[in-house]
Parts: sequence; C-alpha cells; structure tokens
Amino acid sequence: MTDLVKDSIREILYKSLEKVFPSIYGVDGEPSEKSVEVSRSKDARFGDYATNVALTLSKKLGLKPRDSARTILGAIPLAPDFIENCEIAGPGFINFKISSAFWKQKLTSIHDRKNLYGHANAADQPLVLIEFVSANPTGPLHVGHGRGAAVGDCLARLLRFRGYKVETEYYVNDAGNQMKILGRSLLLRYQELLGKNIEFPGDHYQGDYIKELAQGLKGTALGNELESLSFDEALPLASDFACHRILEGIQEDLRVFGVNFDRYFSEKSLYAQDAIKKALDELTKRDKLENREGAIWFKMSGDEDEKDRVLVRASGEPTYFAADIAYHKNKLDRGYESLVDIWGSDHHGYVPRVKAGMDALGYAPDKLRVMLVQFVNLIRDGKKISMSTRSGEFVTLREVLDEVGTDAARFFFLTKRSDSHLDFDLDLAKRQSRDNPVYYVQYVHARIASIFRIAVERNVDSDISDPDLSALDLPEEEAIMKSLADFPDMLAEAADAMEPHRVTFYLVELSDLFHSYYHDNKVLTQDDRVRKARLFLVEAVRQVIHNGLSILGVTAPDRM
Repeated sequence: MTDLVKDSIREILYKSLEKVFPSIYGVDGEPSEKSVEVSRSKDARFGDYATNVALTLSKKLGLKPRDSARTILGAIPLAPDFIENCEIAGPGFINFKISSAFWKQKLTSIHDRKNLYGHANAADQPLVLIEFVSANPTGPLHVGHGRGAAVGDCLARLLRFRGYKVETEYYVNDAGNQMKILGRSLLLRYQELLGKNIEFPGDHYQGDYIKELAQGLKGTALGNELESLSFDEALPLASDFACHRILEGIQEDLRVFGVNFDRYFSEKSLYAQDAIKKALDELTKRDKLENREGAIWFKMSGDEDEKDRVLVRASGEPTYFAADIAYHKNKLDRGYESLVDIWGSDHHGYVPRVKAGMDALGYAPDKLRVMLVQFVNLIRDGKKISMSTRSGEFVTLREVLDEVGTDAARFFFLTKRSDSHLDFDLDLAKRQSRDNPVYYVQYVHARIASIFRIAVERNVDSDISDPDLSALDLPEEEAIMKSLADFPDMLAEAADAMEPHRVTFYLVELSDLFHSYYHDNKVLTQDDRVRKARLFLVEAVRQVIHNGLSILGVTAPDRM
C-alpha cells in the first residue's frame, strides 16, 4: 500500500467503480484513478475522508447521486486494518471511517522509514529547472529577493523529496543598459572620491554600496588603469568590476541563507553563443517578426498580450524580451522538460509575453510555470519600515539574517502563499514564545528530545522497540496519529500544486496538537505500557517535525 492514504482510497474506489459501472470506469473507460476525488473530512462526525464521485457520475449514469452512492458502497470492501466503515451523507457523498489499527500502523511506518518518511521515488517525473532570485547584480539582495529565495529553495527541496528530478539556476543579468548604468555609477563615485566635482544623476544607483565599491578601487591596479582611460573606455571595466563584486556578495548572502544553486547562468553567454540571433532567425522563419522603421517587432497573436513588442531597437540593441526568449529556448534545448520561474509580482504582465515567445518558437507554453512572489513589508515596533530600492533606502536580506537568523527568516517567508502580501514582524521573529511560529515548531522537536534525555537522567525505561500501541486510546492521541498520516499526502499535494507554504502550515497545526497533548498528558508515566506507547508516539512526532523542517531548510534543534 502506498504512503498516500488518499491514493489508497482512490485505488479501492476505482476498482469498485470498474466493477459496478464498467461502461464508464472499465478498461476502455475515459476517467482515470486520479480523476476520483478524495478529500480529508474537516468534521470527524463525517468520517476521516470523503468522495463526491457519486455526484459527479450521476448525470452520466442517469441516476440520482444517492442511488449511485449506494451502488458504489456495496462494492467497497471493508477491512479491519484500513477501512472500518463507509456511509452515505448529504446529497450523495461517501464518507470513510479509517480503523484505529491503520493509524497505529502509520506510526510504525514513521519509525521504520525515519528521514525518508514522506519521501517518494517518481521515475516518471519530468526534468524540472527552477529559476529564482535572479536579481540584477546591481546591488545587494533585499528582503523581497529573500522571500523569492526561500520559496524557490524550499520548492526545490520539496520536489526532490517527492522524487522529482530538479535543478536550480540563477540567471545573471550581466548585459544590457543596467550594467552600463552600474558602471557609470561606480565611475562617477570613483571620480568623486578622487576629488573631482561631479553631478550624480538621479536615475543612477544611489546606495552607499556604490561608494564602498569605489573605495575598494582606490590604490589598486584597476583603479589606476581607470584613471588613465577615457570615461567610455573605462566604462566596461568598471561595469565588470562592480558586477563581479556585487555578485560575490549576493552569493555569500545566499550561502548564509542556506540557498545553493546548481548553476549561475550568465546573460552574456547568450550573446557569446549567438543565442539571441539564432532565436530571432527562427522567429523570422516562422513569420513572427516585423521590421518597423528599423526596429524588429514581435507580432503577438490571439489573447497572449495587449500589443506587439520590440525585440531589437532601431539602434540594433536587443531588448530584455529578446534575451528572455533566447534564454527560455536555451533552457528547453538543454533538455529540461518543465520550467519554473519565480518572479516578483511586478513582473506579472511579462508572463504572457514569454509564453508567447515560447509558443512562437514551437514549444508548448505550458512547459513554463511562473510563480509570482508578492512584496514583503517589514514591521518593527508595530510600524512598517519605509523602503525604496530606487533611492537606495532598503533593508537588505543580510541585515534581516543578522537580526533574526536564517531559520526565522526562512520560516517567516513561507508563512503565506507566495502570491500574498507578507508582513514580516522582526520583533515577533526574535521572540521566544508560542506567538513566534518557527520557535513554536522547533520547540516541539527540542521538547521531545528533552523527554528522552530526562528519561535517561531519571533511569526511566525509554525503550520503544516493542510498544503496545493499544495503550494509545485517547482522542487526542488518535488526532496526532491522523495528522502524522497526513504528512505524505500533504507533501504530494504541495509538490503537485508547487505550494511549499503548505509544509509550514502543516507543521504549525501538528505543533498545536502536540503542545496541547503534552500540556494535558504525562508522557513519562509510571505505567510501563502507556509510557512506552506514548514515547513511541512522540518520537514519531519528532521525526515528522524533523522531516518537515528539513524541507523548509530550517534546523531542528535538540535543545532550546
């Protein structure tokens, strides 16, 4: 039987449907096993799981939903080690009551599989490339980039844990106009440092980090060389220096944040390989380009976008759109079957353009999935911190990591869906209380580790090799067991939906169940039978908390 409880129920349902409705669910029937919907019941009065398959079939069968449900119900085998009872509810839902023996067997499975509980091998999954962060190397990472980094890295960890073949990539925008502005910004600050009277443009990079870069040039061989060159001659050297130094800082910040990319892909390499020209040539063959007064335009079709877009300016300089089309073509040509791009929410209008470009080159647009990450508001002392990247007044990711730590930052960035605005309370992230979600979850792991240490200190038998799990007869113990059994299902659904925040939600809910149970019940009781069973239960909780935190890239401490 699979680790996924819902899939086990689907399999039983599907076989029952094949038996009673062969014309629809027979060998040649259209619906598949996955099309049978099974959901977790929110109210224990209606069992543990439910399906609406009788309602969805009723029209096709020409039967009333409850009549369809009765027929299906008659073919579902009951088993003492899995399905204890089934019943019809409401207009035709079928509810499943799972046996207590099954939940206890799940506890044993957790102990057997340990760090692999919830893990899957999925050889049929496509090769996925996740591109995220990809901040222009024109300044340090800010908190918005940090949220994108947490989402992308956690998604990669989640997909890998569920058996997907995943690689990660950072696209370095080291070409184009922004690099020229960066180089000019550095050169002007360097000239200012040398005592020259300069006027610094308002549309150049304003942050103090540009002044620090200029200071780093003073007295060096490169600095001396820049002084001897004309401004135009010095510009590419200054751009390369600034880009390299800033990228080094970005990579170091990401390392501290626990994010390691498989690859940093340079935009310059697209030019070196003539990739942009080749993409434009292919689009020309497919009659997707048009010359208008010397500029090359991409002709949109259908509802992809509101208007045509320039790919090459009249000056002959390619636009970012041209480079992005070539980059996505490059990804697919490298053999990736599924592309995931994680972008800031301000890029939402760019999604249909890139998909249109892929389509125009003959690639299926649905090979690309774009996840949008909304803005982060930093809160301190109950007030929002004002930030403006244009003026250089923003809080860097590194500043947040130095203040609250990597664990808190990663967890907080994942406490909401990526496409929802996030208020990041810096004071709360440092607080050691149940109000702080990362502390609340980590404390479960530490507390359970402490229980076993205390048992050793008190010479209490903590052997859990052969527990009598019938001693776990409290409703709150069964609630914990059900939650633990949900873990693989939750991971599978989070991976399919590409929603890593579900892991965070799950861990908080499991922590609620544990803290409440621990408050009301003694684990190291004098009753050997009960103590051994409860230790077996809480150790399973510790293991699942560990596995979940590992997917989030958050540590699971034994002491706090």
